[in-house]
Amino acid sequence: MMPASSPQLPARALARGHLGALLALAFAIFGGTALITAGAVLTETSLSAQAPPDRLAGATVLVSAPQHVAVAEDFDVRLTERASVPTDLADRVADVPGVAAVATDVTFPVSLTARGSGSTVTHDAHSWAVAALSDPGLRGAAPKTGEVVLNHETAESAGLAIGDRLELTAGDTARTVRVSGIVESPGAVHLAQQDAAVVAPLPDGVADLIAVRASDDADTAQVAAAIEDAVGSEYRVTTGDARGAVESLAIGNARGELLELAASMAGVLLLLVGFIAASALAISVAHQRRELALLRAVGATPRQIRSLVARQSTVAAAVGLVPGVALGYPLAGWFSGELADAGAVSTELPVAYTPIAGMTVVALTLLVVQLAARGAVLRASRRPAKEAMGDAQVEPRHPSRIRTGTGLTLIALSLAPAFLPLVMPGDAAFLSAASSTLVGIVGLALAGPALARALTGRLFRRTDDRTSATRWLALNNTHAYALRTAGSVSVLALALGLTLTQVYAQSTLDTVTREEQSAGMKADARVTGPLTAGDVAALSATPGIDAAVPMVSTTFVRTSTSLGDATTERFPALGVGPGADQVLDLDVADGDLAALRGESVALDAGAARRWGLRVGDRTALRLGNGVTVRPVVVATYRRAFGFGGLIVSTDLLTAHGLARSIDTVLVEGDSAAARAWAEGRTHHTVVSGRSLTEDGGTNMERWISLIVLMPMLGYVLVAVANSLRTATGRRREELAMLRMLGATPRQIRAMVTREAALISALAITAGLMLSVLPMSVLALGVVGRPWPQGPLWVIPAMSAVVALIATCSMRGATRRMLRRPVIG
Repeated sequence: MMPASSPQLPARALARGHLGALLALAFAIFGGTALITAGAVLTETSLSAQAPPDRLAGATVLVSAPQHVAVAEDFDVRLTERASVPTDLADRVADVPGVAAVATDVTFPVSLTARGSGSTVTHDAHSWAVAALSDPGLRGAAPKTGEVVLNHETAESAGLAIGDRLELTAGDTARTVRVSGIVESPGAVHLAQQDAAVVAPLPDGVADLIAVRASDDADTAQVAAAIEDAVGSEYRVTTGDARGAVESLAIGNARGELLELAASMAGVLLLLVGFIAASALAISVAHQRRELALLRAVGATPRQIRSLVARQSTVAAAVGLVPGVALGYPLAGWFSGELADAGAVSTELPVAYTPIAGMTVVALTLLVVQLAARGAVLRASRRPAKEAMGDAQVEPRHPSRIRTGTGLTLIALSLAPAFLPLVMPGDAAFLSAASSTLVGIVGLALAGPALARALTGRLFRRTDDRTSATRWLALNNTHAYALRTAGSVSVLALALGLTLTQVYAQSTLDTVTREEQSAGMKADARVTGPLTAGDVAALSATPGIDAAVPMVSTTFVRTSTSLGDATTERFPALGVGPGADQVLDLDVADGDLAALRGESVALDAGAARRWGLRVGDRTALRLGNGVTVRPVVVATYRRAFGFGGLIVSTDLLTAHGLARSIDTVLVEGDSAAARAWAEGRTHHTVVSGRSLTEDGGTNMERWISLIVLMPMLGYVLVAVANSLRTATGRRREELAMLRMLGATPRQIRAMVTREAALISALAITAGLMLSVLPMSVLALGVVGRPWPQGPLWVIPAMSAVVALIATCSMRGATRRMLRRPVIG
C-alpha cells in the first residue's frame, strides 16, 4: 500500500499532464469568485456598514423604538416606517446623571408659500429643540409660537430673509408664520416646540425618537448605559456612527433591501460556481482515468485517490481565487453605485471594504471545490484496480442508477411547480416557476449521461451505409462518451435556461402589472411629489376637479399559521383615501371599495381565501411602524399584481402617524385644471392618462435584474466556452488516431462541427424545456396567454449564442490540435 504522503508527488505529475483542465477550473473560479466576492462585500455592507448622523450630529445619544418585529426561531422582520416612542420617556432621560439636554424629535412635511411669489415648496420640518442641541450657527432668533427658522439653502431658494412672512401648510391646516432666523445646519424648517407638537401628524404623547446631549465632562458610554436602565430594554439606545441609521430610515431600510439582494446574488453564484467547477473537474477526472487506474493498481487506496484529486483541484482553484477576490472588491463598489443610481439603495450607505468578505468567499469556494472534486472522483476511486485498468480508455458503459434516478426525480420535481400558476396565480407562482429551472438543470447534470446515451444511441442505430463518415463518427463519439457529452450539454443548457428564466420571469411580471394597472386606473391624471393633506384638500377644491384621492406606498406585517407553524412576513401595500371607487377599478370580487374609510382594508381575493377571511371580518395586522390594528375587510378584489395584495384606508394610516407625506394624488376631472394648480409648485408633476406606470414604476426592478444578470450571464458563457475548449483539447490522442487511420483535417473538423451541432441541439432542447415551458405556463396562469411574455427574439438569439459558443469553442480547439504533427 502507498504511504500516506505519497500522493503529493503524483499530484504534481498529474497536474503537469492535465494543465488545460486545471486552468479551466482556475478561470471558472476566478470569474465566479469575483462576482461572489462582490455579493459578499455588499452583504457585509448591509450587516455592518454605518453612516454618521447628519441633522442629529449634535445628539450624543438617540433613544428610539425597535425597527423590527421579533420572530421566534427565524429572522426578525424589519419595519419600513418609523416606530414611535412615548414622549414621557424624555422626562426619565432628563433625570439621568450626565445628561445636559433632551429633546423629542419628529419629522413631518410642510408646504411653504412665499408671499408675493406664489411659488410653493415642500420640505421636512422638525422641532427647534433638536437643532438647539448643537451650535446650529443661528442668525436671528430662535423660533417662538408662530415663527420658523429656515436653513440657508431653503431661505435662499425661496428668496426669504429674516422678518419675512410666508404661508405654512402642515397636515390639513394652514397658517401665516414669520421667519425668525436662518441657520447653516441641516434641516430645512424648524418650528417652536409648541407648534411642532400641535401640527405634527402623530398621535398625542408620541414622537419619532428622543435626542440627548451629554455633558461635556460625562462619559458617553456610562451615560448611554444609565439611559438604557432608565428607559428599559423595550427601547434602543444608540451612540456613535450607528446613530446615522436611526436618524435616516432610508439607510436602515437600504441595508435590509441590500442584504436580500446581495445574499441572493452571492448564493446563486456560489451554486453556479459549484456547478461549473464540478463540470470542469468531471472532464479533468475523465482524462485522468488511466493515471488513476495505475495508482489503484500499485496500491493507492480510494481515500488517497480522492485526496490526490482534491489537492490538485484546490491548488488550481487557489490560482483563480486570489485575483478573483481582489477583483470582487472594486466590482462591489460598482454594483453599489449602480444600485444607488437606480434608487434601490441609499447613496449614504458606505461600502464595507474589509477582509471578512474575502476570507469568507475563500473558505466557501475551497469547500465547494473540495466537495466537487471528491464527488467527481468518487466512483473512479472506488472501482477495483482490475476494473479501473480495464475502463481506463473508455467511459463506464452504464451510468450509476442512483445518479440517474436522482437526476430524473429532480427534473420531474422541477417541472411540477411550473404548473402552480394555473392553480395559484400569485407571487408564489413566480418564485416556483423561476426556481424550478435551476433544480431542473441540476437534475439534467445528474441524469445527463443516461439521457445522452439513450438519445444518441437511438440516432446512431438509424445510421446505415448511406451515412457519411463524419456523421457516423460524430454520433459514435457523442454516444460512446456520454459523460463528456452530458457535461457539455448541461453547462450550455444552464446558460440558456438561466437567461431565459430571468428575462421572462421579470417581463411577465412587468406585463401583468402594467395590464392590470392600465385596466384598473380610472383617474384622468396623477399629481406626484411630496404632498400634504392640505395640498389634497386644495386640489379637491379646484374648479374642474371632481375627485382628488391620495395614495401612498406602505407596508404591513402579518403573522399567519400554516400546518401548525406561524409565519411572520412583510408585504407591500397601498394606502388610498376616501373616494377610491371613483379613481380605481380593482375588479372587485366582493364588497364595496367605496367603504374604504376609517379602520378598513381591501384584500386580494386569493390572499383572503388563503387567510380564511371574508368581507365583514376583522384581521390582525401590524402597520409599517409596528402598531397592531384590527381593521375590517370591506372588499376583496382580483387585480393584485397591479395594485398589491392589500389596500388600506389612509384614515387608518394617519390615525397612527403614517402617511405623513403623500406620494400621489389620483385626480378625476380636468387634467388641465390639475396642471394649473401644480404650476409654481416645486417638485410636483402632473401626468395625464389612465396609467400608473408611465413614470417607469417597474423599470427599477428591471434595471436591478439587468445589473445582476449581465455579469452572471457573461461569467457563465465564458466559463462554458472555456470548458468546451478544454474538453475538446483533451482529445488529442483520439484525433491523432483518426489521422493515422487516414482521416483528413477537413473531415475531422467536419466531425467536430457535427458533434457541436448535436450537443447544441440537445442543450437548446433541454434549456428550452426547463425554462420556456415554466415561463409559458406562468404566462398562461397570470396573463392568460400560453407563451412567454416579453421579447420573443431572446429565444432564437440565445439559442444562436449557445450554438455559436459550442461550435467556435470546439472547432477552435480542434484547429489548434490539427496544426501539430500526428507523432511527436
